Amino acid sequence: QQPRSRGLGDVYKRQDRGNRYSRNGVYHKAIEDYGKAIEMEPEFAEAFYHRGCSWYEVGKNEYAIADLTRAIELDPMADSYYGQRAIVYIFQDEPELAQADEEVCQELRIRAQENKLAK
Repeated sequence: QQPRSRGLGDVYKRQDRGNRYSRNGVYHKAIEDYGKAIEMEPEFAEAFYHRGCSWYEVGKNEYAIADLTRAIELDPMADSYYGQRAIVYIFQDEPELAQADEEVCQELRIRAQENKLAK
């Protein structure tokens, strides 16, 4: 889901910088930038997703699950959100929840592929 606020440039700048920090392993800075993007645009699913991934990388799985769950609530058709939350659930020793998310992820990917082929 794309941001809808007036300060889109600032929101994207924060997310882009967060992505650079994350790619370079500077997760605490990435988390800060994603948090700022979320403050500016509270319904920006992608920022919740990326912050959730960064929380996972620093071992804060409860925060990761919360952010990934919010991303899914905002954009329930994003298969990668379910896939990432499944990974976190595995590390939280929640195999049933991980399996459920993996199944949703696969179903969304299959549907997307079928839609591509139907065009």
